[in-house]
Amino acid sequence: MLSIETEHWHGVLQGLAEGFRRSPQVQVIKIARPAKFEPVKLRRLQLDGLITRLASREDEVALLKLGVPVVNVSGRTEGKGLTNIINDDERVGELAARFFVRRGFERLGFCGVDRHRSSRLRGRGYRRAGKAAGATTEMLVLPEMPEGDAPSARAVARIATWLKPQQRPVGVFCFNDAVARAVAEACADIGANIPADVAVLGVDNDDIQLGFSSVALSSIELNRRRIGYEAARRLLAEIENPDLPVETVRVPPLKIVARGSTDKLAVNDEVVAAALDYIGDRLANTIYVEEVARSVGVSRRSLEMRFRAALQTSVYAEVQRQQLERAEVLLQENPKMTIAEVAYACGFQDARHLSIVCRRKLGRPPGSLRIGN
Repeated sequence: MLSIETEHWHGVLQGLAEGFRRSPQVQVIKIARPAKFEPVKLRRLQLDGLITRLASREDEVALLKLGVPVVNVSGRTEGKGLTNIINDDERVGELAARFFVRRGFERLGFCGVDRHRSSRLRGRGYRRAGKAAGATTEMLVLPEMPEGDAPSARAVARIATWLKPQQRPVGVFCFNDAVARAVAEACADIGANIPADVAVLGVDNDDIQLGFSSVALSSIELNRRRIGYEAARRLLAEIENPDLPVETVRVPPLKIVARGSTDKLAVNDEVVAAALDYIGDRLANTIYVEEVARSVGVSRRSLEMRFRAALQTSVYAEVQRQQLERAEVLLQENPKMTIAEVAYACGFQDARHLSIVCRRKLGRPPGSLRIGN
């Protein structure tokens, strides 16, 4: 029982279809999520199991009365007596903080919404990771808003009041793309330039929300297909074995899709910013540090020193990080690509080289990054 009003839930449904495809004996019924779960009506469907979204503790109480396995795929409320396959929201926040810190931001902001568990967790992870890196974080929590809708004009005004006195440049991480749209509107109201004064990063990579923004917004893409896939396989396992203990599986985010709202303010050092652009444009190739230095008109030694000062890492380490990040995305999104093909597409010498880097950086082999592994 899932509604499909956003890009996120479309992706979850695609993952569900993939997960159930391997079990052709199963009949899957797709029903819109009701405003209220009524056990009597649900029992008439004679379900063997249910995948849906919990919005409250009352939802869970009603669903537990069904007497069949239930899997929750919503981060709004985490079930206590049933299995949850949900986003790793604290990790989403940590990823956002590292994104800004790696680009030289010392001042961070978070804009979330009240009474939404995912918002609280993303803010917590963001603040913690920022603090660990020595950055300061200002938090703003908006009143609850309808899911999928942009905040009201009143909320935009609150954001503008919060943003106006903040020291700039500041990197603002938003609970989702709807909030990011509101932050972009608030920036326009106070005359703050994006991204020169305020860099904005949302969550969901929702084409509908992003399409209505006057600025090309950067966004964290969640691994929604994996959520769906894991929920399908887990439900089948619980139907097969009713004694399986309930558990919560937290799915890490997929990637950051960087656009104009965070572009060009990557770091305070223009040479390092240009080097990052050069690396990002050539991830499918073998990239040599001397090449990067030559492209930005400095010596290798100078570039290494500037990288250390701006990003606390070496040029080669940044190249490997970006190439490995691209490999993760290809492995997730292209199940038919071989490890060797992924390695070649990401600038690694061969499959063995990718495997070595993957095990060293992530502690696991490349094949384990695919959906279902």
